Amino acid sequence: MDFQVNKIYHGFKLIEEEYVEEIQSTARIFIHQKTGARLLSLENEDDNNVFSIGFRTPPSDSTGVPHIIEHCVLSGSRKYTTKEPFMDMAKGSLSTFLNAMTFSDKTLYPIASRNEKDFFNLMDVYLDAVFYTKIYDI
Repeated sequence: MDFQVNKIYHGFKLIEEEYVEEIQSTARIFIHQKTGARLLSLENEDDNNVFSIGFRTPPSDSTGVPHIIEHCVLSGSRKYTTKEPFMDMAKGSLSTFLNAMTFSDKTLYPIASRNEKDFFNLMDVYLDAVFYTKIYDI
């Protein structure tokens, strides 16, 4: 696909594009017009498809709430109502990486797979989990 700076693609405006020699990749930065979410895309010849969604989760104390929420988010969603969709994915996926992790100030949900269909299935589960979590139904 031929991208152009300042054009909008599926609600995301491309604001910058640059070739990064060190990693032999074309880097593109997009901004979601409705929410302001930022998207970094790296295009290269690597056959491993990688995706991660991340959020700032600065803690208000030392009780570990962001880490607890990380686990709860992956315990069912609008489309994936099973109690442990994360574990179900791990059993039947061709993924090369599948995890979730909480740092001192952010939480990430990364995946990777060389199989494109598997990759998009995993991405669908993660996006549904973080945007339509069942955590509020408890």
